[in-house]
Amino acid sequence: MIQRIQTLWFAMAAICGFAMAKVPLFSALLTDGSRRSYLASESLLSFALIIGIACLSTVAIFLFKNRPTQYKMAWIGLLLSLVVIGLQVMSVENFKKSITMQQGTYQWGGLLPIAMVIFLFLASQGVRKDEKLIKSLDRLR
Repeated sequence: MIQRIQTLWFAMAAICGFAMAKVPLFSALLTDGSRRSYLASESLLSFALIIGIACLSTVAIFLFKNRPTQYKMAWIGLLLSLVVIGLQVMSVENFKKSITMQQGTYQWGGLLPIAMVIFLFLASQGVRKDEKLIKSLDRLR
């Protein structure tokens, strides 16, 4: 199980998903001089999707005997990660409008959904490559 590279990609996607619960996505300097951070957990829908994708990636690791299902789960996770990116951009824009700030910057937590997309894509390619290898070996028998 661990010798397959897609296991590592699924694990990295899961780690990114679970890390987003505590990592700030956006940080703003308010007009009174204080700082306020926006966390992914402040938006219930995006937080639920992120945790769902992380759990999906974790379950996909253990489906190594069922490659077609593992491949589908990777693509579902990838598409949901793209939805999360859109939701987070909308949430941060609403956050910007709700406060009076002097300056705001995206934090490195905003890159985690993009990393999840990349890791899930690489995992799906690894599963696809394994499936092609198995089919070619079946043809040789």
